[in-house]
Amino acid sequence: MSNAPASDEQAIVHLMTTYGTDIRRLCLCLLNDSFLAEDAAQETFFKAWKHYAGFRKECSEKTWLSRIAVNTCRSMQRGSWFRSVFTHTDEENKEQEVELPPDYDPTVWNAVQALPEQLKSALVLRYWEGLPLQEAAITLGTNVNTLNTRIRKAKAILQANLKGWYFDEED
Repeated sequence: MSNAPASDEQAIVHLMTTYGTDIRRLCLCLLNDSFLAEDAAQETFFKAWKHYAGFRKECSEKTWLSRIAVNTCRSMQRGSWFRSVFTHTDEENKEQEVELPPDYDPTVWNAVQALPEQLKSALVLRYWEGLPLQEAAITLGTNVNTLNTRIRKAKAILQANLKGWYFDEED
């Protein structure tokens, strides 16, 4: 960052202004709940503010924040509260209070949400968040080859699950 803020407080305001929407969207993709996503995003920025002095700038700010967000979401998913609520909640109660276009088709969203967590995270970071392979791998704490493998597996599962919906039968 060429015009670095003078203080940690200014830095976190800059990060929230610049990446707030991206981090909330990432948390929503990983948690599939708008309220939990908002909590996770807030927790992400709190952790970033708390540890900003330790940010060594070996990767981009977005990659650093995304890594914190992914780890925060994973921690939330490992918690006993999350598991008890989301394993005992029926589909009607899990619907989001998000205003969607009238012609919205949740087929792809649901297919992505059904992926195993490692595959979903790889796909979301690479395509939804648009991170380059190297940065997505850093965010997930893995190498590029492993990330590519996860993306290929996710695409294969999606292609099979969405057959007839989007993918051509001959592909």
